[in-house]
Amino acid sequence: MILRLALIGFGNVSQELARLLRDKRDWLIRSKGLDVEVHLICTRSKGSLSSKKPIDLEKALGLMKKEGTLKSYGPEVTDLKPEELLSKSDADVMVELSTLNIESGQPARNHIRAAMENGMDVITANKGPIAFAYDELRNLARSRGVHFRFEGTVMDGTPIFNMVERTLPGCEVLGLTGVLNSTSNFILTQMSAGMSMEEATREAQRRGFAESDPSYDIDGWDAAAKITALANVLMDAQANPTMVQRTGIRNVRCEDIREAASKGKKIKMIACARPVAEGVRLTVSTDLIGTDHPFWSVDGTSSALTIRTDLMGDLTIIENNPSITQTAYAVFSDLLLIVEGIRAGTV
Repeated sequence: MILRLALIGFGNVSQELARLLRDKRDWLIRSKGLDVEVHLICTRSKGSLSSKKPIDLEKALGLMKKEGTLKSYGPEVTDLKPEELLSKSDADVMVELSTLNIESGQPARNHIRAAMENGMDVITANKGPIAFAYDELRNLARSRGVHFRFEGTVMDGTPIFNMVERTLPGCEVLGLTGVLNSTSNFILTQMSAGMSMEEATREAQRRGFAESDPSYDIDGWDAAAKITALANVLMDAQANPTMVQRTGIRNVRCEDIREAASKGKKIKMIACARPVAEGVRLTVSTDLIGTDHPFWSVDGTSSALTIRTDLMGDLTIIENNPSITQTAYAVFSDLLLIVEGIRAGTV
């Protein structure tokens, strides 16, 4: 079986996915009878490629490393916009890995819609479309008979959506509580070790996981988008991030950290989704936790999520200091599940 991919975005995650597909190619052919080819790569400013033949991923990765652009790749270079390229592409699966827009989830929503309308299965690690338009996109996928998967949107490669879908049949999700933003968690951990917030933020930027403007992380917007995505999928919240009652870590002082420590406590930024009479209440807040809390040991860039269920009680999953490989793996695992669905004739 040959599966043709269209990659929208060719940043860190997409490039790591390309390396993963290269490194796992023999395994995929041997173990799954599957050969994956990339026929479209579309970027906002670094060039786009469209080809009837498989794109040379080694060449594309080399150009990105050497020149930071795909524009010298060859005759496959195109100036067409993503929606035009998707409408002309014969790809089977579109992988949406463009930059997050926390205000609307665009243009990723349009990319996903265009792919589905062209009959493509869709994978995304972009939390925006799930936080802002999950119901719309899920319904479109169903009406078009295509697969729609998004495991990498919340906790990198940690199986959350797939775990609930595949291993908790019949369980109702009654609540969600998580440490979901790596940057703010790292900053709080460094502050507890004596750094100021400014120093901790610079260190996060130096290590490459904080943006030059870390406001989305510090002010809780990223966590708000993630808890919304989780609640939309697992609790039918029908919400968007603007509906989250949100308090980030911007006003946390070193004195607050020390005072908490003197009482045997830690400060964590915790996102929650709880059922209420009018639907689902979503919050992001800075909370004091003690040694008996399941998130006590979740430090640095680690993340954690507790899923409250009616039949299995509370289940907590912890991801320890993930790298970009985990996010790429989430896309890879979604791809394998789509292949499984294609072969089984299910969506």
